[in-house]
Amino acid sequence: MAEEAADVNEPVEAETTATGSSTEKTNDDGIIAIDESSLSEPVADEDEEGEKKSEENTDDDQSSKTSDTDQETKPKNAETRKQQLNNEIRNKIAERNALREEIAELNKQKYQMKTQEDLPTVDNLMEQIDPETGDYYTRTDAKLARIEAERELERAQKQMDEYVDRIVDNRLSLKEEADRALKDFPMFDEQSSSYNEELAKQADQIANGLIVKDEQTGEIIGSRGSIYDVYATIANAAQSAETSGKIAGRKAAVDMMNSADVVGSNSTSTIDNDDDPFLKGFKKTTY
Repeated sequence: MAEEAADVNEPVEAETTATGSSTEKTNDDGIIAIDESSLSEPVADEDEEGEKKSEENTDDDQSSKTSDTDQETKPKNAETRKQQLNNEIRNKIAERNALREEIAELNKQKYQMKTQEDLPTVDNLMEQIDPETGDYYTRTDAKLARIEAERELERAQKQMDEYVDRIVDNRLSLKEEADRALKDFPMFDEQSSSYNEELAKQADQIANGLIVKDEQTGEIIGSRGSIYDVYATIANAAQSAETSGKIAGRKAAVDMMNSADVVGSNSTSTIDNDDDPFLKGFKKTTY
């Protein structure tokens, strides 16, 4: 009996079991206690979070770089277009100036325009007789006559400048119309595969009839109508004629097919507009 009592009173050794991440201990009263200090909180996967943050940062960087690239590209494109426009303007100005200089020189020679050097000096006038008085010019009258001659020269030069400017504007306008006509209607362009020599000659003949030339110089100074409209009218007429010819040819073909016997058929096949073979293909017939 003493031995049994000894066995009962002997303290129970603490047992430790590891379950998951916690540790259980049994105390003297037999109650199981959990060592909370051994509990481990769930830890996020640092590698996955790092990869996500890295991807987010990469996307942000890529978006930022794309935005920066777009912002850089737009000013560059705008600057390039601006430079092209400036070059076009400079080329047109240079073309106009060259044409104006050529026309002005031609008119100066043909109309024998005077210059300041061609006017008589005061001393020269004093050696001449004033037609209004019948006596030699006095110095005062000679000075007045010189001033009036200069004013008349200025008025004549101004009129000539305006005339030359109108010629330049008309010539440039005619050139632009001709270039536009060749671009819009290749049938008149010798370099185009659509060139129609017969129509081009007819258009040129009509267009030349509208051209106005200076009687003295023989140069082109304008036109009585739009050159572009001439080419456009002929081109549209030719296209309409071609379309009408196709329609007439198609109708003739349909009429011929309607009047012909269909091989293997007991009756004549009738083709109406809905079954036009040129639009929808030949109608299949079941025998």
